[in-house]
This record gives sequence, C-alpha cells and structure tokens, in this order.
Amino acid sequence: MAATGVARVDSLFAGAGAPIAAGDPDPDAVGAIQDLLRGHGVSNLPGLLGASRGRFGPRTAQAVRTFQQTSGLAETGAVDGPTLRALAQRPAREPRASRPYLALVLDVLFAGLPRLMSITSEFEGAGRFAAFNANSDRAGLSFGLIQWAQRPGRLHELLQAFAARRRDAFLRVLAGGDEALADALLRHTARSFGGVNATTGVTTDPRFDLVAEPWAGRFAAAGRDRDLQRVQVDTAVEAFDRSLTAIAQFAGGRVRSERGVAFLLDLANQHGDAGARGIFNRVQRPGMAEAELLAAMAKESVARVRAQFGEGAETRSTAARRRSFRTSPVLSDQPFTRT
Repeated sequence: MAATGVARVDSLFAGAGAPIAAGDPDPDAVGAIQDLLRGHGVSNLPGLLGASRGRFGPRTAQAVRTFQQTSGLAETGAVDGPTLRALAQRPAREPRASRPYLALVLDVLFAGLPRLMSITSEFEGAGRFAAFNANSDRAGLSFGLIQWAQRPGRLHELLQAFAARRRDAFLRVLAGGDEALADALLRHTARSFGGVNATTGVTTDPRFDLVAEPWAGRFAAAGRDRDLQRVQVDTAVEAFDRSLTAIAQFAGGRVRSERGVAFLLDLANQHGDAGARGIFNRVQRPGMAEAELLAAMAKESVARVRAQFGEGAETRSTAARRRSFRTSPVLSDQPFTRT
C-alpha cells in the first residue's frame, strides 16, 4: 500500500505508535480517521472542507465505538492498529476518494494531480465513488468522482475505461455477466449526446434509462467495487492531465499556484477545456495578479451557469465551488508540482 503521508496514520497502520483518541492534537491524523468513518456511512462527521475537521470529539469517538462493535473489535473509542486496518480493509458502504482511502486501499499516492482530483471530487459529490446526479442538470446521468456526464459523452469515456481495464468487473457489476448487454450499454452511451435528448437529458432508449432502476443500483454497486474505483481514479487523473496540458497553452505563466491550478482544473471539469479557455480569454487583462484573475473567472463562470439554469441550485453550487477553490486553506498558494 502507498503511504498516506500522515506519519501517525502510517505508523499505526504498520503496527506501531499510540492509538488516535479523543482530544488527539494531530488534526491530519484525526481527519484521516474521520474520512474513513464517513466512507463507512457515518454522516455526522466533517468532510475535507468542514470547519471542525481534525477534532476528535464525542461524535468521532462514538462513531469509532460503533464501528468497533460492528467489526467485532474492542469498543474503546480509540483507533488502534487493528481498528485502523479494519477501517481501511472492510468494504465501505459509501467509499470516498480521501487521502487514507486512496493510499491504504487503492495504493494511490496522494500528491500532485491525484491530490487535486480528490479535492475536486469533494465539490462534485462529496468525494463519493458512487456520486449520482439523476439528470438535475439536463445532462442525463452524471456519475462518479468527477461526475462523468452522459450528454457530453464523458460517461461513455468512463464506461469504455471500465470495459478496457477491468472487463470482468464491468461485466459482473454493470451487466450481470451479460456480454451482449454490456456491449449494448457502450453502444448506447456512444450515441449522439450520450444517448439522451440534447435538450431534456431524457434517454432516447427506454432500455437504457440510466437514472432509473435497475441501472441506478448497478451504478451504485460500481461505486463500491474496488477494481472499478481504481479505474475511476486513473481515468480522472488522466483527464486532469490532459486538461492541465490544455490550460498551460492559454494560462501558462499566469496561474502557477496549487490553488490556481486546482481552480482551473475544476473550471475545465465543469465547463470543458474549451469553456475554461473561453472564460479565461474573456476576463484576462495584462498585469492582473493571479488572485484577481481567479476572481474574474469565478464571476464569469457563475454568470454563464446562471444564463443557462437561472437562479437555482446549479448556480448556487457553482458560486460556492468557485469561492471555495479561491479561499479554502486546504489548497496552497505555493507553486504547483505536477507529480
């Protein structure tokens, strides 16, 4: 397994060090435990952006005791080595692409683009591998860490990756072992607009209404399958790498910090690479500082979403995302390193 980069967690996972317990002063170690607990369905703990993240209080202690009880472990309320290994190794109900999960479960180093992908996934669907948007934005099904959307053809790209890299899991989870059905699903999502109406996002073939059952349940299962989770991570990082190359062509030298790069990658994830370029070109002026440029791009991004969807949830969500990327202490203002 990859190291998480959190010394207390890595030592404890290897069987050394004191348990992580109530009042622990290490916010990174406590935050990692909270991330793993959230993956096991604990809903009242803070996520990556939560104000109380990293505080081991009564709610965290109770969540640990409950997990220990259901796992046949001593109910101490403190995370020792066996509890930490169980948190990582026991199948999660709502697995999330957090630092400890990526490293300890999927063997992914939490640095560079995987780190930015993980942070972006928190805004897209709370970091959930099974995040599911059932056509609220008229794009058909949007699924997974970075919300691969059906209408622009991105869901098809993910399904192709599933089929190419883990065909056995793809067949078993999404098609019940039926190769003909699996191939038909790929053909459907390869159609114009991903197999949905370009205006409404409603499927053009009732056999493949992916936001309804049985497909909704199959996609939920795909989000819990560790083989397909690793494909999601790899496919998302590859998409970010392509976007970063495109971004460098129009914003190279103007946006250098981790925060700025993350902002632009999130912008491209929502608007597409061409959309991000258009937003940048519309607002950029010679001599603008990076922070000023990000603020101008945020304003233009929100305006474009408002023009399409009006003053609704989509616009509010976009405004919150742009603001968070510009201000969150999770992101650094130091120069970004790609690897």
